[in-house]
Amino acid sequence: MIAIVFWFWYVVGVFLLFFVGSVPTILHFSNGLFNIFFALYALALYKQIEEVPALLWLKAAFIALTTFALEWFGTKTGLLFGDYTYTPLLGLAWGTVPLSVAFAWVGVVVCAVLISRASTLFSRALEVGFWALAFDLVLDPVAYARGFWTWHDPGFFYGVPLQNFLAWFLIAMVLSFIFPLKKINNEIRLKALRLYQMVVLMFGLLALREEMLPLFLLALFIMALAEGRARFDRVFQKSMV
Repeated sequence: MIAIVFWFWYVVGVFLLFFVGSVPTILHFSNGLFNIFFALYALALYKQIEEVPALLWLKAAFIALTTFALEWFGTKTGLLFGDYTYTPLLGLAWGTVPLSVAFAWVGVVVCAVLISRASTLFSRALEVGFWALAFDLVLDPVAYARGFWTWHDPGFFYGVPLQNFLAWFLIAMVLSFIFPLKKINNEIRLKALRLYQMVVLMFGLLALREEMLPLFLLALFIMALAEGRARFDRVFQKSMV
């Protein structure tokens, strides 16, 4: 059910943002809902390999609370991600941080864990950090350009400071350790891969809308890289049988 809701929201959102240019004021709440549906869909995929569903919700809550606290600390001090402030476009906020931001972190981390094919916790952590960083390389400049948040001390990459990307890599890497290594069947992994790719594509299309062609091409490259990684591993596994 959540897959249907997410993809419906995805198609409507992409149509409005890319072809119309913006979401009507009355639908501004949908910006935050997208993050929620993204997280719930990723969790629904992971739930299929989790023997204790309640444990998965505890892990999701831990990611959400941890990242929300880090985002709050970041907006107050500028020490983690850089000096930035969220605007009201992401909906309901507690203090300085929209609540839906925590859901976005859950979606990214869980998705990256599912698509990783690493064989050790440490190598998987590096891969999860990489996929989170790759995602943010497209997300952050586009979100900044569209006014979801403001950088007060703009950095080198479309106004985004380097420390923001380092923080994304390290936070996602550390959070991945709460998930044990599990055997993930190809169907679940493929769905997680498509989810990751399509969210990256959405921000790539928004970059194109904002006339940020290099970012659109980067989004396509990240999608191709994820696809190539998955296909290489499948071929390698077959050759070992």
